[in-house]
Amino acid sequence: MNIDIERGQRTNYVKKFDYILMGIILVISAVGLVFLKSAMTQAYKDGGSSAMTVQVAGLVLGIVLAMIITFFDYGSFRNISFAFYIFNVGMMLLVFVPRIGIASGGSRSWINIGFTTYQPSELMKLAMIIVLAKYLEKIQEDRLRTEYIIMILVSFFIPLGLVMLQKDFGMALTFMFVFFIMLIVGKIKLRFIAVFGVVAVVAMPFIWKFYFNGVKRQRFLAFLNPEKYADSYALQLVRALNAIGSGQLSGEGIGQGVMTQGNRIPVKLSDMIFAVIGEEAGFIGCTIIVVLFTAMLLRVLYISFKARDTFGTCIAAGVFAMFFFNIFENLGMNVGLMPITGLPLPFVSKGGSAMVTNFISVGLVLSISLRRRRGFFVE
Repeated sequence: MNIDIERGQRTNYVKKFDYILMGIILVISAVGLVFLKSAMTQAYKDGGSSAMTVQVAGLVLGIVLAMIITFFDYGSFRNISFAFYIFNVGMMLLVFVPRIGIASGGSRSWINIGFTTYQPSELMKLAMIIVLAKYLEKIQEDRLRTEYIIMILVSFFIPLGLVMLQKDFGMALTFMFVFFIMLIVGKIKLRFIAVFGVVAVVAMPFIWKFYFNGVKRQRFLAFLNPEKYADSYALQLVRALNAIGSGQLSGEGIGQGVMTQGNRIPVKLSDMIFAVIGEEAGFIGCTIIVVLFTAMLLRVLYISFKARDTFGTCIAAGVFAMFFFNIFENLGMNVGLMPITGLPLPFVSKGGSAMVTNFISVGLVLSISLRRRRGFFVE
C-alpha cells in the first residue's frame, strides 16, 4: 500500500479502531471471569485465588499483545510467517520430550514452563493460518503453481500430524475445519477441495480402527447412546445436561449452583463451563452468551469481507473458522449435539495459553479492520 496512505491512516487510529469487536470480546471475557470464579470457589483449597490470578494475567497479557499487534500493519506478518511457523512447530515437538511434555485427559498436549503450563497447539493454529493466507494470496495473484500447493499442504499436515500424535482429536478437528474454510475463502478450485474431502472420507475407517481405540472409542459410543453409558463414559454429558436443565429460565444464581458448587460437573472449568453458566444463569444467561458469540463471529466475518487484500481476508476467515468451530463444538458437547472432545470455550474457559492466543488472533483481526476498505457497516 502507498506509504502516504499508511501515514494518513496513522492519524486516524483512534477513529478507525474497531471498538465493536473489542467491546464484545471484553464483555465475553468479563462474563467468563465471573462464572470461572464461581466454579473455582469449591474446586480449590484457596477458593480459586491462584488459578484466577493466572487467568486474569493471561487476559491482561492477551489484551496488551492484541493492542500492540493492532497498530502494526498485518501485512508485515508475510515476512515472518515462516519463522513464526517453525518456532511453533519446535514448541509442539517439546511436548514429546520427557519431563517437559505433560499428559492430561488422555492427550499429551502441554509443556511445563515452570509457573504454569502451555499448550503449543493453540498458537500453532494461528501460525498455520498466516502461512496458508500467504500462499493462498500468491495463488490468486499469480497462478496455481506446484510449489504453492506443496507449501499449503505441508503447512497443514505437519501440525495436523503432531496433534494427532498428541492424541488431541478435538484440536485436530479444529485444524481440519480451519484448513477447509480457508481453501474455500482463498478460492481454490472446487475439484482440489473435493479431493481433500474424498481423502478424509477414505481415511475415516482407518482412523476409527487405529486411532479411535480404547477410551476415545467408548466416549464416541457414549455420545451416540448416552443412556447406556450414563454412569461411565457419558457421565460428563449427563451431569452437564442436568446442570443446564436445573437452571431453568433465570438460573439458581451466581455462586448458588448446587451441582457447580458441589463439584458434580466434571471438567467444569474448561470443557463444561457452559453447563455452569446454564445452571447459575439459566436460559437467559445461556442466550446472552450465545448472542455475544454470534455478534463477535459476524463482526470477524464482516472484517474478512472488507479486508483490503487477499492476505487479510484469508487471515480473518481463518480466525473466524477457528473461533466458530471451538464455540460450536464446546456449546454442542455441553448439550449433547456434539461428542466431547475437550475443546474450551474461547475467552470463557480456564486456560492462560488459550486466552493469550485468542487475543493475539483478535489483534490480527483488529489490524485488518483498522486498514479495511471503506464500507457501510460502521467505519
